[in-house]
Amino acid sequence: MTANWQLDNLYHTVVNARDLDESVAFYRLLGFDILNDRRNVVWPDFVASIFGMRHAKGRGVLMVLPSDPHGPMIDLIQWVEPQPEFPDPANDPGLIPRIIAFRTTNIHAAYADLKARGVRFARDVFVPEEPLGLVGSVCCYDPNGNIIELIELEPGVRHSRANEALLDKPEH
Repeated sequence: MTANWQLDNLYHTVVNARDLDESVAFYRLLGFDILNDRRNVVWPDFVASIFGMRHAKGRGVLMVLPSDPHGPMIDLIQWVEPQPEFPDPANDPGLIPRIIAFRTTNIHAAYADLKARGVRFARDVFVPEEPLGLVGSVCCYDPNGNIIELIELEPGVRHSRANEALLDKPEH
């Protein structure tokens, strides 16, 4: 017997927020709009059971990109109970980062604009020398220590062709 189900699409990603208002402001800076503001909603007890937790209380804001209104959403949650930790990969390069990547139009302009607005970046825009199908990529930090990767691909390219371009290169 075969089960008759499938995943349809990515619905939303939860981003744990140290300070919900600061996080909302940051994601608005990236171009997100508030779809559902749940900052003042008291979570019912069943929420904890959904996530397999003993206790779960928090505040949240669901955000969407206006350019992709039916695409995946960012669900910013400031956990009240339990309290999460927020390691900062910029201060400890040995940490394994939490990364959210966004396909971006005009990577160089995005970098210049966000840098001018005080957004902290890991480095300047990476532009590959090899034909990877990549115009450029750059990573910044959200207020919670997540790395936000902005990536611009060449027209018609779905993903980087790094495996094709680098496959025949000898290791050093």
